[in-house]
Amino acid sequence: MKQEVLNRGQFTFYASYFIAVEKLPKSRRYEVLQGIIRFALYGEEPELKGAALGIFESIRPHLTAGRDKAAWRLRRNAAAAAEPADSLSAVHSTVRM
Repeated sequence: MKQEVLNRGQFTFYASYFIAVEKLPKSRRYEVLQGIIRFALYGEEPELKGAALGIFESIRPHLTAGRDKAAWRLRRNAAAAAEPADSLSAVHSTVRM
């Protein structure tokens, strides 16, 4: 099955990500932060090695869950927008009774 490409405009960056990245030497922090951001927003796989890769891999499940949740919301909202107006009226009239 082909992976759906989802470009996002935002994501949640937790303090724990920052704390983990701060453990790296300053010269390596930028590449990890770029990797986190590009993966979270655009689904791009970072090219990291060593400790930088280890930190990213520990954060990846959270980023993936966020991407999956955003994709689910997008599909749900698209389906709701595509729903005929008559069916929405029927739902509203049923709820009012």
